[in-house]
Order: sequence, then C-alpha cells, then structure tokens
Amino acid sequence: MITYPVVLLLVFGMVQGVIYFHAQNVARSVANGAVQAARLETGTVADGYAEAAARLDRGRDVFASVDVVVERGEEVATATVVGLAPSLVPGFRGLRVEQTATGPVERFTPAVNP
Repeated sequence: MITYPVVLLLVFGMVQGVIYFHAQNVARSVANGAVQAARLETGTVADGYAEAAARLDRGRDVFASVDVVVERGEEVATATVVGLAPSLVPGFRGLRVEQTATGPVERFTPAVNP
C-alpha cells in the first residue's frame, strides 16, 4: 500500500525533471538565436527580440512565464532568457530557468596594406 504513493511520486518527479531540462534547452535556443540575430553587422537589438519571439512562439507551452533581454554593444551582443518551467504540482510556481548567450558583433575591417 505504501509502495503506490512512492512510485507515483517518483514518476511525477521524473516527469517534472524532464519538463525542467526541456525548458533549459528551449531557453538556450532562444538566447542563442537572439544573439545570432543581434550580432550580425547589420543586426539590431530589435532583430534579436524578433528572433527570440519567433523561437518562443514555436515552444509556447514550455514556460509558465518568460522574460528576454537582448543587448548589443560595440563589440559584444548578449541575450538572457529567464523563465519558469511549468509545474505538475498545483500551487507550486515552477522551477526558475536562466540561460545567457554572448557573441562578438560582426564588423567590417578593411585589409591592411602590406
């Protein structure tokens, strides 16, 4: 009799773990895509947000809530995705997921005369 609740708890724990790791992978993909769009020579922060929104739209049920921040400086572009993975347990708000991606900004450099 006591075995059934323990097994059920283990099964739900494993499923919750899979949901959390899937949310981590989606957050990493969103951050990488946003950086790739923002770091292009002609890229902008708005391009990074647009790519992040497109990737989040494809995986819309992965997060209970999500926030994306894209920054583009002279030399580096950065995107950070922070969200909550959905919870199977009622009343539990979910596990926090955070992923950051950084990449150098592409720029044209003329050839140096020999």
